[in-house]
Amino acid sequence: AVPSTFTTATKARMAKKRRGTGDQQLASAEEHAVKSESLFEAKQYADAALEAEKALQCLPLMARSSLTRGRALLYPALSKMVQEGGLPPAGLLEEAGRHFTLAVRLDPECEEAKGEVDSLQKLLSDLPQDPAPASAAGKEPSGAAAAVDVIIVGAGAAGVGCALMLTKTFGLDASRVLLIERGEGVGDTFRRWPAEMRFISPSFNNQGWTNSFDLNSVAHGSSPAYSLHAQHPSGGQYADYLDALASLAKLNVRTLTEVISVKAEGGKGGPPRFRVGVRSQPGSSEHAARRPARAGETLTARYVVWAAGEFQYPREGGDCVGGAELCLHNSRVSSWASLDGDERVVIGGYESGVDAAVNLAKAGKQATVLASTGTWDVQTTDPSTELAPYTAERLREVTATGFSPRPKLMAPLRVVSVERASEGGFNVAAEWQAAPPPPPMSRSMRKPFTSPVHSTLGREDVVLHTAQPPVLCTGFEGSVASAARHLFKFAGEAAPDEADPSSASPPAKDLLEQLARDADDVAKQSAEKHAARERATGCAAGAPLLTSEDESTKVPGVFLVGPSVRHGKLSFCFIYKFRQRFGIVANAICRGLGRDTKSAVEACRKMDMFLDDLSCCVGTCGETC
Repeated sequence: AVPSTFTTATKARMAKKRRGTGDQQLASAEEHAVKSESLFEAKQYADAALEAEKALQCLPLMARSSLTRGRALLYPALSKMVQEGGLPPAGLLEEAGRHFTLAVRLDPECEEAKGEVDSLQKLLSDLPQDPAPASAAGKEPSGAAAAVDVIIVGAGAAGVGCALMLTKTFGLDASRVLLIERGEGVGDTFRRWPAEMRFISPSFNNQGWTNSFDLNSVAHGSSPAYSLHAQHPSGGQYADYLDALASLAKLNVRTLTEVISVKAEGGKGGPPRFRVGVRSQPGSSEHAARRPARAGETLTARYVVWAAGEFQYPREGGDCVGGAELCLHNSRVSSWASLDGDERVVIGGYESGVDAAVNLAKAGKQATVLASTGTWDVQTTDPSTELAPYTAERLREVTATGFSPRPKLMAPLRVVSVERASEGGFNVAAEWQAAPPPPPMSRSMRKPFTSPVHSTLGREDVVLHTAQPPVLCTGFEGSVASAARHLFKFAGEAAPDEADPSSASPPAKDLLEQLARDADDVAKQSAEKHAARERATGCAAGAPLLTSEDESTKVPGVFLVGPSVRHGKLSFCFIYKFRQRFGIVANAICRGLGRDTKSAVEACRKMDMFLDDLSCCVGTCGETC
């Protein structure tokens, strides 16, 4: 800024001089740019690169211009807002943000532009939601068309895969399917994996030779193995794969946006309609242009697909382990090698627990695993309930004679509590459990883990001391239970007529009375109660209850895709499992929109992406394998 002690005439002369210098720089840049293109066409590449570099020297000047443009748009609107109240015109803040972000990209050393980006982000987060017209009472007219056909919550594997199914196979316009992602980009959750974590299911480009395709692909015709040349991709690699799919398909993705409410609005017996409340999320300056123009706003859609996944919702509360707040959940580890200390106690022995032990051992740290079940010696016909071969193979490597430090595997133990030790560090108390039953596969060719470091059943309780916070590998509560409980019923919960009538609101009582008068609905309710009891066992306990089309049994028009899908005793926790339900969901939605889906369903069946007969999912290999 020009000091205020300068006279007006002096300011004018300085401004004129700057303009003259700027004009000269732009003219020179244009000359260098034209010359560089001529040299490039003449295949004089070294000289072309040199001239292009000279042309780029005007970028700081262009950055100043973009910064000034943003300020010129923003400052008058802010002054008016302070003096008269109200909010700036729609879109103005977003446009100013784009100019500030462009300035940062043109000149990364421009601290003024970075400051404007940060200030605008804070302003956006502090602004109130636009008030709705009083005549509308906070709602659009009931006959108004929804802004989009489908809102998909989450742009990870399930969200991107479902969006591709809706748009590429079932033909919905990509602009009518909106993916809302609270992270900075597509597949953001995968970028949060520990650096050493890999997919346990192998990728292989077998398409064209079998009826199936890459186990980790979310769309027929794509293959992480082919795209990444990786058999067990890292989280970052897989995020790149998803981002490439979304970009190629020109999917409508809105990042740095969190869904804060989903409210059904459709009339009884009419088509579903939802109002989805969203708010912006803070992000780095390079993503500022993707932020919504308001801190809070409401979107409308005919259908909602919940695809928010599980990884960002770890199970780490007191119901997990007493003293869990003193522990570190494995999902919050950026790299096992970078953890402090040379030893760790790992609580939990399934995939995440064994993965932690393996990576700690390879980083030269002593790992002691406390597991309720010796999963390393479990064999079942369902790959969801035993260690993956990739995991078991790596565990054999680090427990083999000669490897150091070899993990200590202790099972069956139930961890009771974690407490701070008076001498510093932590004490982990555990109780030995009853001896496990013998393996059910009597003719198995698998060799049990018999390493000397593999502890056996003891007689006394165990208290282990560790200098570092224990690592929780206790799984995930998941986004459905954490953030979408109001949209789904859950296995094991009381059915409506089993709940306390006094706790029901008047509308709920009216609904129950109506159901009592409707014989068909009463029969359906009875069947649902029976299904709930049937499903509330094993790994399905507490799972969201879904129709045969993966639609919520509580809020019609809300669908679930991804690893949280359960049907009876069947768990769809792997990508190659839950992707086969994308076609089921897309078919239900598109039929609801009045579209002919016959050819799309046929295409899905040919792609092995329309699993409507779940009887084929029962394990059939028996003891012969």
